[in-house]
Amino acid sequence: MRILRTSIYAALLTVLISVSLPAQTSISGSISKSPSGLVSSLMEKARTGNTEAQLQLGNAYRFGEGVDKNIEEAMKWYRVAADRGDPVAQTSLGYLYTTGPRGSAGAAEAAKWYLRAAVSGYAPAEYNLGLLYLGAEEVQKSVEQAAYWIDKAADAGFPAAIAGLAYLYATGQGVPEDPRKAEALIRKAGKKHDPAAEMNLGVLYAQGWGVPADIAKAAEWLTKAADAGEAGAQLRLGRMYEVGRGVPKDANKAVHLYLLAASQGLWQAQANLGQVYEMGIGVERNPYEAAKWYRLAADAGDADSAARLGRMLCKGDGIGQDVQEAIKLWTAAADRGNAYAQFYLAKMYMYGIGVPRDLDKAHALFNLAGKTLDVTKEMKELSSKMDETQVVDSPLEAAGR
Repeated sequence: MRILRTSIYAALLTVLISVSLPAQTSISGSISKSPSGLVSSLMEKARTGNTEAQLQLGNAYRFGEGVDKNIEEAMKWYRVAADRGDPVAQTSLGYLYTTGPRGSAGAAEAAKWYLRAAVSGYAPAEYNLGLLYLGAEEVQKSVEQAAYWIDKAADAGFPAAIAGLAYLYATGQGVPEDPRKAEALIRKAGKKHDPAAEMNLGVLYAQGWGVPADIAKAAEWLTKAADAGEAGAQLRLGRMYEVGRGVPKDANKAVHLYLLAASQGLWQAQANLGQVYEMGIGVERNPYEAAKWYRLAADAGDADSAARLGRMLCKGDGIGQDVQEAIKLWTAAADRGNAYAQFYLAKMYMYGIGVPRDLDKAHALFNLAGKTLDVTKEMKELSSKMDETQVVDSPLEAAGR
């Protein structure tokens, strides 16, 4: 079985940044399966300047409760409430900037909103801001600032921050390395019975940070968090079931966990499901399902999913051929530095398929792709073509291999 791509979770840092944030934006009293009439009432109140209604309306659009799910509309209402100084709305808006259609490019904007909420003493925002300082794209890394804000959130008793602070003491980032303090914080976090903290504890045990590495105990903590609905734990636990690490190997259970995480909007799980359905891992192969999940992940900014979907569309792999859409996807992914997209796009320019033949552009793209992939064969072919004056046709599938 092919191992699905979850390398972003290889370190605690990326797990916390990408996954823990949803648990930090929950709001007591938020809408749950709201009837459309209640949403209409919220809309009326929101338009008159009621901040709580604006916040709840943002929740409704974010989670599709009583209205069709619409992230842009959710962000609009969160922003209205955030501009009025609501720290929960500011934190929710920050989270959507880091995980929504803008992908990691929104981290700088997220940091701005987290900071506004953090200075008001809102612990979830303090924690999230600290995570961004640990190394999110578009935010200048500062382990000292990360430690400062995570420590403030931990002092306020925020469970996930306590586990995050344990990681900092275990690795000596922004604070003096202190294994004993890390272990004490881990014990403290374990008593909180908080899903985000439980997930983070699972990562600490899996990596052996602050405690002896114990994959069975990691699985135990991740299972608790996953059962409580923590999307990041569902994704990581699914990965463990897929490869049989700390738990029995079970492809069906892995897919089930990926689906749970993906349904919560976690793009990494959506990307994995694209591969699951494209290759028939634990499920029957289904190109349409693969394309659906790849599209969701690509829309969230995942260049790898965009490259994979482009390849399927170029070949017409069970979903109908659309070369122009493939080129569009590859262009966006190539601009984000994806080597496979650069490679596929280079071949399109080399053969003049769907785009004007441009050997110089093909050469530049092959050079970029060659930093990661072996393009020796293609560069030799391109060199010979650059000496030719006639256009050489090539099968379409050669560009989408």
